[in-house]
Parts: sequence; C-alpha cells; structure tokens
Amino acid sequence: MCSIAAPEVFGSDELGHATVLIVGDLPAELHAKARRAQANCPEDAIIIEE
Repeated sequence: MCSIAAPEVFGSDELGHATVLIVGDLPAELHAKARRAQANCPEDAIIIEE
C-alpha cells in the first residue's frame, strides 16, 4: 500500500516488504503523498516526524 500511495518515497524488496527510498528530510512536494501512505498503512508502520 505504501508504494502505491507514494512510489517516490516507498518501494518493496524481493519479498514484497515495504522499504523506504528516501532517508532524511523529505522534499516538500512529497509530504502529502507520505501522509497519504501513512493514513493507508494497514500495519500502522509509518511514523512521520515533523
């Protein structure tokens, strides 16, 4: 779900597990997509720190 909502921020490994593609400060233009991914994460595994 993460990579569908924010493919610039999240990808998946060879097992299909979500991975983070951007570590550190997220560009401002991707904030809304990252928040959408967080809101739709079925595992509540995404935490966004402001």
